[in-house]
Amino acid sequence: MAMIEGPLWARSKNINNFWGTFWSLIRYMGKYRLMLYLGLLMVIVATAMSLTGPQILSSIADSIQNSIENEMAIDTDRIAFLALIAVALYVSSMLLSTIEHYIIGASSEYVARKMRKDLSDKLNSIHISYFDNSTSGDIMSRVSNDADTVGKSCSESMTHLVVATISIIGAFIMMLYTCPELAMLSAVPSAVGFIIVYILVRVSQKYFRIQQTKLGSMNALVDENYRGHEIVKLYGGEKNAWERFNGINEQLYISSIHTRFLSGLMSMLMNFISNIGYLTVCVFGSMMVIDGKIGYGTVVAFIVYIKLFTQPMVQLSESLGSIQMVVAASERVFEFLSLPEMDDESDKDAVIEDVHGNVEFRDVRFSYIEGKEVIHGFSQSISAGSRIAIVGPTGAGKTTLANLLMKFYEPDSGSIFIDGVNTSDMRRHYVRSLFNVVLQDSWLFNGTIRENIVFNLADIDDERVMDACIKSGLGPLIESLPEGLDTIITDKSSLSGGQKQQMMMARMLIRDAPMVILDEATSSVDTRTEKHIQEAMEIMMRGKTSFVIAHRLSTIINSDLILVLKDGDIVEQGTHQELLERKGFYYTLYNSQFENCT
Repeated sequence: MAMIEGPLWARSKNINNFWGTFWSLIRYMGKYRLMLYLGLLMVIVATAMSLTGPQILSSIADSIQNSIENEMAIDTDRIAFLALIAVALYVSSMLLSTIEHYIIGASSEYVARKMRKDLSDKLNSIHISYFDNSTSGDIMSRVSNDADTVGKSCSESMTHLVVATISIIGAFIMMLYTCPELAMLSAVPSAVGFIIVYILVRVSQKYFRIQQTKLGSMNALVDENYRGHEIVKLYGGEKNAWERFNGINEQLYISSIHTRFLSGLMSMLMNFISNIGYLTVCVFGSMMVIDGKIGYGTVVAFIVYIKLFTQPMVQLSESLGSIQMVVAASERVFEFLSLPEMDDESDKDAVIEDVHGNVEFRDVRFSYIEGKEVIHGFSQSISAGSRIAIVGPTGAGKTTLANLLMKFYEPDSGSIFIDGVNTSDMRRHYVRSLFNVVLQDSWLFNGTIRENIVFNLADIDDERVMDACIKSGLGPLIESLPEGLDTIITDKSSLSGGQKQQMMMARMLIRDAPMVILDEATSSVDTRTEKHIQEAMEIMMRGKTSFVIAHRLSTIINSDLILVLKDGDIVEQGTHQELLERKGFYYTLYNSQFENCT
């Protein structure tokens, strides 16, 4: 099956490389980079103002020193003027930094919104096979935890990185301009610190990646145990569940300890280097003042420059942990966003003007795993209005046929026609709109009963909803509820499996599509509820082409045609009576359900 590759920003060959992912994130920001660039421009201007300040302080100190040494009156007007300039520079720097902080924060939120939207769109465009082979908890972790991590910290982390880099470079240039000898002496411990920080970053990145991965595994395990908590308790699986949880939790703990220790070590190292820098300036600066090589103003300026030089290094070391977390989360998000998508169907506009329901499978072959076919050259013509039952042992390919019919999967070869139109020429959502589908597993969302039944349809009045409820056997339940159709359904609602299935049936009655697929619709309900559902099914299937997949063969004895599947092939077909008279595979299946009955 042809797939569409991911977007350009996600197709980096270095997607699992720190800098490859970092630049992919920059490209991903798209138009929001303009806000980032504007913020960075303000940062550069604000930093330049901050770096100019020490020169003014140096001039003030030198002016006072000259006045004292020459026994002259202090030029207060000049000092006041210089002080006002310094205040104006620092105030302007503060205002620019404040505006920049807002702009960068806003761009982060915009990126988070864009990322969540892209992830949501991706969920709707990737192939269903991805969900078949992935845990819901891990997917949720990518959409929520990883996206939020990137959104909250990406712009701030990048800004801190750029600000720190500009401040370090700018401060060093001003130090060289002020006194090259003292600048070189101050740079030696910083250079050693940079080398050590670089090594720590290389070591710690793998732990940040492990931390994000294990967080996804933790979410997947919690989701799995929450959904199946009754089974876990019923079969005494608490110990095994705890051991799995404890194993992942221990790995998450170890990776988190490593990241915290290494990040803290970088910060402490930079603070130590900062103190060494102050010590260097005080000792060697004082010696140079005594030798008459520099004035007190130069020492004052250097003390400020050392702060401007080493403080960004501390900020950089602290932000590196955040940057690495962002990059690790970005890797997981980009990995998901770069998954191949389903074929583009924008050029497919085939529709059926008047749907009758004639269906034809023509030499259809299909495999979930390449080289292992589950449907082998399936061919069958089905007349409009027919009721077709598909039976067979587990794994025979019954549900696979329904998935192919609804274009959840595309055949490896062969074609499927509806009223003579090839489904490959129709869009997926259009093909699915032709079917009412009731699955074995009922799906309900948090909301009112009305919202669950009307689901995705507009202009449906309560009378029609109530009529569907009555036909599906839900009437007594609705009447017994104080709020009726406005009753809220949640995960904790005490609805039985049969009642949930009846709600699914009511949803299908509201939709009233021209064809019907029932996949084990009554397999999990009691006999009394099954009777109500069967009655609703009769109403829904009346005059429509219907496909009924069932293990309980007593429910399909009135079908117009029964297709008996085994290992992906039709081994028998005919009416219930015809198949019993042949005493073949269907006869064996049917009688096996009554072997233990007395």
